[in-house]
Amino acid sequence: MLTKKLTKLFATAAIATTAMATTSFAQDLSMAFIVKDMNNPYYSRMGAGAVRAAEELGIELSYVSAEFNGDIEGQIAVVETELVKGHDAIVLVPMNGTALIPKVMEANSMGIPVITADTKVDDGPAKVETFVGLDERSSFAGMAQWVVDQLGGEGQVAILEGFRGSSTAELRLLGMMDVFDTYDGIEVVASISADWDQEKGLKAAEDILQANPEIDAILGSNDLMALGAVQAVKGAGKLDDIIVVGDDAIPSALASLRAGELDATIDGNTDLVGYEAVMAAYRHVTEGADLDEWIVVESSIMTAEDVTDEYLAGRGITLD
Repeated sequence: MLTKKLTKLFATAAIATTAMATTSFAQDLSMAFIVKDMNNPYYSRMGAGAVRAAEELGIELSYVSAEFNGDIEGQIAVVETELVKGHDAIVLVPMNGTALIPKVMEANSMGIPVITADTKVDDGPAKVETFVGLDERSSFAGMAQWVVDQLGGEGQVAILEGFRGSSTAELRLLGMMDVFDTYDGIEVVASISADWDQEKGLKAAEDILQANPEIDAILGSNDLMALGAVQAVKGAGKLDDIIVVGDDAIPSALASLRAGELDATIDGNTDLVGYEAVMAAYRHVTEGADLDEWIVVESSIMTAEDVTDEYLAGRGITLD
């Protein structure tokens, strides 16, 4: 289990001569922010947003994850460890919508509010105060429409899926199919799970290219798989013939966009997902605020022309 404490900041006392001296803002608060893994820059960006919120609010944040994405038992163990610490709230990015329900219910029984971010837990007996994230289905429907427009409404496309059973992966797939199913000229020749992984994306894309030499586009449900597809397309000498798109706007994808290799990605503003999740948890704990069922974070499609120096500077990214 990989555990990182990125910040340990405590709230300062309010001025004693005012009534604010006894408000909840003077309390020392702690919170867990539990992501799927820390190897993917997607979650690093999300964690950075969470840390920024914690710094502004003056709370202690435990930013933790399992060893790798897909290690469901590892994430369950991480949640168990954080529950023992008795945090004031937990923000959870669950790997699987069903497997984490018992741990959310355990937090419920302990009186620890749970906020989910980026990925939902399934509907059922577990109580979640709010979900913070983009509309994955709508977001990837937009990307699928972009691809269809580039193809003029006709062509063969393939999909690289994330972990099956993950709500993020399933919603992104549904968004693509919402669009592709409406076009008679679009044929989905393959839809393969590559588990959010670049090497698996490379292998899956190679298999797709071998079986479908006339393919026109490959859609990766995240940037790592899309970058694997870029490798495969380059290796086949078809970089100018096949559209490849991803999702997450990670630095390596932005570099690939600038290099004219990856064609598009989705910026889901994951730093804002982390930021807004911590802010929502704080409002609920300190003010007793009733939170909206879903706090939506907007997304946008990015192409090479959007990777400006100003955009990179705003995210603190330097590309070689």
